[in-house]
Amino acid sequence: MQRLTRALRAALETVSSRASSRMHEAARIEITRAVERFRAAFGTGNLEGIDDYYSDDLLKFRAGVKPEGKSDVITRLKATFPVYNCHVDVTNDEIVVQGGLAFARGTYVVTLTPKAGGDAEVVRRRFLEIWRCERRVWRAYRAMDNVGNE
Repeated sequence: MQRLTRALRAALETVSSRASSRMHEAARIEITRAVERFRAAFGTGNLEGIDDYYSDDLLKFRAGVKPEGKSDVITRLKATFPVYNCHVDVTNDEIVVQGGLAFARGTYVVTLTPKAGGDAEVVRRRFLEIWRCERRVWRAYRAMDNVGNE
């Protein structure tokens, strides 16, 4: 009976581990897709798409400026989009998922080209985002960036 119990326990742990691994991979795919939707929204000035990317509970720590909440980010971009053609390239170097939380680490390059003409501003940063699954949707809930040696 003990052998049967051990064998059953081992089989269940294997199945559970495989299911967990599949769930984590699905979460990584969803986060990657969310980043791509953010990139497209940023490039088209789609504030709804930006709003959907972030948790209502967002705290964002950008290099050299005071911390922002979600409404601060939306207000800042609302003033940016009419003045600049915006583009962002994002490279996710790592996405790690554990239950309902995850983190993504990588780099991004933002290019802001004045619509009135002139030289583009280019910003290069390393980032770390903490993601949370909220009602079955993954959203960035904490974010920070800094200047790196890219």
